[in-house]
Amino acid sequence: MVLLKLTLPPMIIGLISMAERKWGASISGLLVGLPLTGGPLLFFLTLEQGRSFSARTSIASMMGLVALSAFAAVYARVSQTCGWRPSLLAGTVAYLIAAALLLKLPSVSVVWAFPIGCGALALALCCFPHEPALMPEFKISGAREISLRMVAAAVIVFLLTSFASLLGPMSSGLAAMFPVYTSILAVFNHTKSDMLARAVLKGVVVGAFGGVAFFVIVASAQNLGTGLCFGFATLAAVAVQALLFSRLRQTGF
Repeated sequence: MVLLKLTLPPMIIGLISMAERKWGASISGLLVGLPLTGGPLLFFLTLEQGRSFSARTSIASMMGLVALSAFAAVYARVSQTCGWRPSLLAGTVAYLIAAALLLKLPSVSVVWAFPIGCGALALALCCFPHEPALMPEFKISGAREISLRMVAAAVIVFLLTSFASLLGPMSSGLAAMFPVYTSILAVFNHTKSDMLARAVLKGVVVGAFGGVAFFVIVASAQNLGTGLCFGFATLAAVAVQALLFSRLRQTGF
């Protein structure tokens, strides 16, 4: 189990980073919108804590999209006039405030979590400033940065799953939505261009709709068994991402 935790997340992040080198910031953000942290976290929680715990954590992850949306929207707005440091600080504060408010709410079912998560993502998209059609070109540096991302992925998932029993399902779900990879991508691109940072963030928000599909199935189809449940959830997320990928490539986003 420990070996799986230390190998699966880095492999996923490595593949996403390679995709960024090929297609650029917007598409990498779209792909990061997938539950790259939440997916492996929920899988390991199912094996270690049981299906009921991971189902509740999945619902909390959908609610956590409210906090993720707050981070992306605030970072995007602040980045118009400020550098990456104040933008990251403002976005993180927005995330923490939203997460703290969510922790005070009573538990909700997937029937409520689904529209809340989708509504938050849609509202965040409305907050993004209009950008010119032409975006600056930029590619990630190479093997060193990809390696750092892979190490970060392994450490984060390992720590989250290790402390999940102490955090509880709601806190675990919110922790899974913390924009670690999003922050890395946004800051790295922001050092080159604030427009690139916003392209990443907008891609993450759009791509998070694929995450919603994943979380809904994990939360509501636990009776299928772990393998089938996560298999269908992954297929649903990939299908949504494929449609979004095709659409964004056509529009040049």
